[in-house]
Amino acid sequence: MRIRNIMLSVALTALLLSPSAYAEHEAVYSKLIETKSAPLVSVKMVLAIKLSFGGQVQEQEQNQTVPGIVVNSAGLVMVPASAFNPRLGIPPRMRNRIDVQATPSNLRIVWPGDTTEYPAILGAKDSKLGLAFVLMKDAAAKKDIKVLDLANTIEPKIGTRLYSVTRLGQGFDFAPMCSRALVAGQVTKPRTMWIVQGAGGSIAMPLYSAEGAVAGIVVNQTGVGEDADRRPFLLPLKVANPTVAGALKKAQDELERILDEEAEKAEEEAEAKKDEEEAAKEEGEKTDGDKKEDGDKKEDGGDK
Repeated sequence: MRIRNIMLSVALTALLLSPSAYAEHEAVYSKLIETKSAPLVSVKMVLAIKLSFGGQVQEQEQNQTVPGIVVNSAGLVMVPASAFNPRLGIPPRMRNRIDVQATPSNLRIVWPGDTTEYPAILGAKDSKLGLAFVLMKDAAAKKDIKVLDLANTIEPKIGTRLYSVTRLGQGFDFAPMCSRALVAGQVTKPRTMWIVQGAGGSIAMPLYSAEGAVAGIVVNQTGVGEDADRRPFLLPLKVANPTVAGALKKAQDELERILDEEAEKAEEEAEAKKDEEEAAKEEGEKTDGDKKEDGDKKEDGGDK
């Protein structure tokens, strides 16, 4: 039924669009795919999951790959904060009874067409906005990093037609695609945001005007109250920009701490290895000395 509805919608659109409108439509899609797909990447990770229920503990690992977009030339990538939540399929009635802890490790950033997986860290998370930021451990390892242009902006209005540019998964060679969205309203709680239709698959991604200006970042938000639902909204750039700047500072501080820890650990391991080699050398010299002494004793006994 859903496929049938989609096909019907496509058919109706085709009937309503004139040849000139079709050409304009095609030009917008093609231009946005060509100019806006370069900063789109994938982030791979391993989640170490710990489940606690009724005094029992179960541990497992889960591999995840999520879409992201580079927002700074230092190698800062914005992803949905939900990317760090394990996919467990726990029934709703059981969720409050099971304690779930997930720790990410082995983060890697993947650029389409590049076989190298670049090591990264989780630098910052903003649970209120539902955004997380991953930072490359060595930004110099990747040349010519393309970044989302947050300087070219537009202030949307109700009725504004916007566009998202995303990628399919690795199984489809990370092919870029363009989708339309519509600004359908505005909310003021829990913060001022635009209501958008057609942007459900673009979480933590920007929406653009037809000319390529950034209108905001799509985020998932939960309303105020116990029974409030959760849905995508367009976060204004005046809120998103300070969040990105703050995330970069936090991520760089975290990276510095991690690199210091790794350097200290490497120094300790090198020192321990040196001690082992010296101990082995002393043991070898002692063994050689004992063998020589035994040989001397045998020779002395033979002379007698």
